[in-house]
Amino acid sequence: MKMHERILIWVDVLFSFLATFFGVKATIKTPEETVEEILKGKSLIRMGDGEFGIYRNKDIHYQRWSPELKEYFEKIKTDFEEKGENCPYILAVPKKFMTVNGTELAKKRVFVSSWSQSRYDFKKNFRHDLPYGDSFIFEKANKEIYSRIWTNKNCPENIIFIHNNEQYAACFADTYKKNTVFVRCPSRDSFEELSSLEGAIREKIRENGWSKEQVMLTISAGPAGKVLVYKLSQEGYQCIDAGHCWDDPLEGI
Repeated sequence: MKMHERILIWVDVLFSFLATFFGVKATIKTPEETVEEILKGKSLIRMGDGEFGIYRNKDIHYQRWSPELKEYFEKIKTDFEEKGENCPYILAVPKKFMTVNGTELAKKRVFVSSWSQSRYDFKKNFRHDLPYGDSFIFEKANKEIYSRIWTNKNCPENIIFIHNNEQYAACFADTYKKNTVFVRCPSRDSFEELSSLEGAIREKIRENGWSKEQVMLTISAGPAGKVLVYKLSQEGYQCIDAGHCWDDPLEGI
């Protein structure tokens, strides 16, 4: 990247940082409240700095940007805003990173560079009269909180576990004592395999003869995972976008 391009990026980052210095005023649920929504039957789509970058036509280091991917992300946002409480999924954003004062964000340079533009875009382009979930429910410190998703009595006994490494499916099955069926996704550019992933999931459901009430999908597939939750939740399947919960737990601010 050329020097003038780096300068322009940092000018925009600093503008975004100053424009959101006092945090974004929005209704964002706590991790506990987010889990309560899931226990009522909601699916979950989590947005981080990489996902906000998709709206800005940016690649994520493990997913190339494409117009089709951005179009899906626009649909996810629009659907959530139009349906509100009737939306089958709760859209989650990072509560602390969105609402914290700029002095707290400035404690680490990486926080400023990673979150300033996301904060600005959330403030400018998203509705704030709707309640959002907290996308950091899978922070390392929250295990006791998020474990309720799979330990509550209403959780189905059957889980389709989408990830790039089967060892995490085995660990999940051992931890939560669920009948866990593994579907492998690529570790990079999983969106390019969206049709194959969706087909594999549907085949597992058909093979086992599961109804929508008999199975939950736990998905760690990058941006493709958000799209899978969006599509399948419309059909009545409960899907949890767990991200790096298993292999690289989130660290909060």
